[in-house]
Amino acid sequence: MTRYTTRDEAIAREIIEPIEAGQATAAEFDIDAIADQVLGSYEDGYACQVEHDEFWQIIADNAK
Repeated sequence: MTRYTTRDEAIAREIIEPIEAGQATAAEFDIDAIADQVLGSYEDGYACQVEHDEFWQIIADNAK
């Protein structure tokens, strides 16, 4: 699990990059809501705290 020192970096690497690696753009999703559901708190460094399938379900649930 990769940990990041800032929430913005974690969002860019763990949320936006995977979304945009497909055929979607970050603008199509509520990125802040996704981050609230998938990123852990800073005490351990920001990191994705959900499994692959759950991550993509959260993405789908937060489409605009």
